[in-house]
Amino acid sequence: MTEPLAMGRLLRGVLAGGAARAMLCDTTAMAQSARETHGATNVCAAALGRGISAAALLTATAEEETNSLTMTFKGGGPAGALVVVAHGRRLKAYIDNPGVNLPLRPDGKLDVGGAIGAGGRLTVVRDLGLKEPYVGQTLLKSGEIAEDVALYCTASEQQPTLCSLGVLVEKRVLSSAGLLVQPLPGCDEGVLSALEMRAPVYADVSAHALEMPLEELFAAFFRGLEPEILAIEPLAYACDCSRERMERALLSMGREELLDMIREERGAEITCSFCRKAHTFSEEALRALLANA
Repeated sequence: MTEPLAMGRLLRGVLAGGAARAMLCDTTAMAQSARETHGATNVCAAALGRGISAAALLTATAEEETNSLTMTFKGGGPAGALVVVAHGRRLKAYIDNPGVNLPLRPDGKLDVGGAIGAGGRLTVVRDLGLKEPYVGQTLLKSGEIAEDVALYCTASEQQPTLCSLGVLVEKRVLSSAGLLVQPLPGCDEGVLSALEMRAPVYADVSAHALEMPLEELFAAFFRGLEPEILAIEPLAYACDCSRERMERALLSMGREELLDMIREERGAEITCSFCRKAHTFSEEALRALLANA
């Protein structure tokens, strides 16, 4: 197993005696690692950080820590597709065009929605250990990630959701954090109204996370709603690519295309989209791969 490039933290809790569940995550170091790996601009680093937080929070809603999830934001913007994969609490991410830079929005914030675009779809593939993975899709609302995730949960998983994601970035990522709140069966209107009234406060989750650890932030966000911490777990930013996986990718291309590589290119080099590590295959290695297949 590849050593983590960076670590984060995930807090899982409940409110009002179990009327709702709430999750917070700090992915600052993970977002900075993603930025360094991909050479991302500020706006693309913000997109990567928000995506990493979103995937961490969504995997935490499943019962099994071993569940896996792949999120693909494809909105037609200049940054291209944003892809985040989570295997339990280990995550990795990439963005097609990490060098894209855009002017700040009129409110002074990074234009993540402009980079991702809102002309496409969010696709979520969940593998919960069943016979077939669950695949859900929704139209992107803004490309800003958080409201698209909330819309996905409500429309595709029939789970009303409040989601806030934020990344503060200058020369490096200062803070990357996320919040996800979901009412559970039996949640009364009083709790829902209280959460709705506090939603504007939650919008600056990364700024709050810069000032206090998750435990204090959880207590401050949900004061008066009986916040109870169930668990605090480590998150890891790590790629699980391997030469064996790259060999399978080559074989999936088909015999004729492999033969073309051998004849015309005398070998192949495949670069992992997530960690940017290059795997080189000589002509002899490709011939051996074909023979063994």
